[in-house]
Amino acid sequence: MSVTTLTDTEYRALDALRVYRYLTAEQMVRLKVTAAPSHLYKVLREMAGRKRPWVGKIDHGIMPGVGRIPAAHYLTEHGAKVLAVALGVEPADVPYPKGAVLVRHGFRHRLHTIDCEIAVRTWAAEHGHSVDDFSSYFDVSGANRSKTQPRRRALTKIDLADGTGIIPDAVFHLTDPEGNPRLFVLEMYNQWRTKRMADKLAEYRYAIGEQAIERQFVYPHSPRILAVFEDDKALELTQRHLSQRADFGAEFFPYFFFQTLPGFMADFRNGWRKIGDTRWVGLF
Repeated sequence: MSVTTLTDTEYRALDALRVYRYLTAEQMVRLKVTAAPSHLYKVLREMAGRKRPWVGKIDHGIMPGVGRIPAAHYLTEHGAKVLAVALGVEPADVPYPKGAVLVRHGFRHRLHTIDCEIAVRTWAAEHGHSVDDFSSYFDVSGANRSKTQPRRRALTKIDLADGTGIIPDAVFHLTDPEGNPRLFVLEMYNQWRTKRMADKLAEYRYAIGEQAIERQFVYPHSPRILAVFEDDKALELTQRHLSQRADFGAEFFPYFFFQTLPGFMADFRNGWRKIGDTRWVGLF
């Protein structure tokens, strides 16, 4: 492959897509790909409009009751190859979405999950923590139609003893400057569907009882299970519902931390709430 000289903005945009898989222009601005949104739009159009595009774009247009949904950008196969040359790595070391399709009704949920990843990585960089791994529910391994690879599987899936499993929205591992590791499991909730949200969180009592999370991700301590909501009302309703469930005893409460998405994005570590407690606490 011939060597292509990338501008600073092209390089930062392609590298951000390597890390986060899908990004809106607003998210790229937040990541400081460029300080000028108008310039970013121009660069994205040029990269998407090339004869062999470096960047793909998914645009769902306007959704009734929601308004215009921001377009998501992703690395194409050729864009991944261009970035690999710039990074000095093999093309196989630069992941890109294969057959990229975002289901319209789940689009905001995916973008909000990526918002959480941006918040974690930004906080970690500012506080000297390393992000050892961050996997989301749309990150998979294997292939269902392959004769040589294992079956397709979400990287976040937690296997349970009865043969079923839980697929968290994200699982990530941080190490602080003193070398202390911490494992986090994240659930991102959209809409006010309190019972559905509480039912999903209640499933974790099986994983906790079996120590399935620790086993799955080779972690020697108890994980922190993070529940993130669009607003305070959804958080409070779910918190109350769980605290009143007969099948969800107080022994499970210490594992769970509740936060709104705006609060998460403002300060990953602080401002969390526990089940049955109105005080705000830190994650560690």
